Amino acid sequence: TDPNRFREMFTSRYGKCRVFKVLSVSEESKKWVADPANKDCDVEGGWYCRGQYPPGMQKILKEKKDFSQLEDFNSGEKDNEYQEKYFENLEKKKRGEKISTTKSSADNAAKKQWKPEPLSPSVIEEINKEWADNPSTVTIWEMISDGRVQELFQVLYQYPELAHIRSEDGRGPLFWASEFGDDRVIKMLKKLGVRDDVKDAKGLSPLDLYSRSSKTNNEL
Repeated sequence: TDPNRFREMFTSRYGKCRVFKVLSVSEESKKWVADPANKDCDVEGGWYCRGQYPPGMQKILKEKKDFSQLEDFNSGEKDNEYQEKYFENLEKKKRGEKISTTKSSADNAAKKQWKPEPLSPSVIEEINKEWADNPSTVTIWEMISDGRVQELFQVLYQYPELAHIRSEDGRGPLFWASEFGDDRVIKMLKKLGVRDDVKDAKGLSPLDLYSRSSKTNNEL
C-alpha cells in the first residue's frame, strides 16, 4: 500500500483482517459528497438516497473495468471453451447426468507451460534476511498445511519471491513442506531455487525436518 495514501490502523493476529485509514482526503470532495443536492434519491425529499462519486474521482473511474459475470452475453470478451463446458455441465446437471471432471485442454496446457525462473542468488539472499510473521507467511503456511498444492502452484507462478519468505522463527515454505513431508511442494520449491541447507532460529534445516517427518511416518 502507498504510505502517502493509506495508514495501517489494525492487523489481526494472523493477518486475516487489516484496517487502513485513507489519508490526504480532499476536503472539496468531502463537501461535495455531503451536499444533499448531489445525492440521487428515489423521490424528492425521500430517505433512500444513493451517494455519487465526486468530480475528482471521474478520471480514475473512466479507467475502471467492470466485473462481468460468466453469463454476461453483452461482453465482447469470452472464453468460448470454458463457457461451452459450463453450459454443457449445466444441462447435464438438469438431466441428472454425471458431470465429467476431466481437465480442459487449456488447463493441461497451462500446467505444461509452468517453467519457473529462479530468482538471482542476490535477490534470494535479501529476502532471506527478513524474518517476520505477516499475511504472506500465514497464507503460504496455510496452503502447505492444508495440502492446497494447486492453489500454491498458481500463487508461486505469479509471485516466485514468496517461495523464499521466512517467518519470525526463521522457517519458510520449504521448512513447512518438509515438516509435512509433502514431496510435491518440496519439488516445486526446489525448482524455484529454494535451498534446503538454511537454518531456522533453532539451528534446524528443512532436511532435518524432512528426516524427522519420514521417521515419524515409518513408525506409524
